Amino acid sequence: MRYLLILFTVTFQGQVLHHQMVSAQGASKKLPDGISISQTIGQNSNVGTSSFDYVIQQGFQQSFWVKYIASNPPEKIKFNTYPNPFISALNFEFSKLISEDIEVNVFDISGRLVFNQSKKADNFLLTVLLPFLSRGEYLVRLNTSTFSVYTKIIKL
Repeated sequence: MRYLLILFTVTFQGQVLHHQMVSAQGASKKLPDGISISQTIGQNSNVGTSSFDYVIQQGFQQSFWVKYIASNPPEKIKFNTYPNPFISALNFEFSKLISEDIEVNVFDISGRLVFNQSKKADNFLLTVLLPFLSRGEYLVRLNTSTFSVYTKIIKL
């Protein structure tokens, strides 16, 4: 009786990521007609920073909203937005008393105006009811004759 002995050696090869960030490069181009196109692929971080007249971003594809938010004049007015994300009511708390009407404009992800209201703040607090908005991200512009500021909100 003859025996045939065959040994199999299986090597599993794969990539092991340990304490590393998965990312890929992207590109931005400005077309001759003035349209800007940006792309990023496979990034695992959503950290963004901004400085001066340009915006430096890292992470998932960021919108043009970052430029608006970075343009908020810190010397004019400071404000907090809460709760954010919100369900129906959204509060804007200001660093100083605002006696004039505040125009609240809410824009959807494609830049369409979906809400517009002028309202006076109650002391330092402006409350806006937005239960009719769909879930998603929105850009808010708070505007008076003395300042115009922007913030991003998330509707749950």
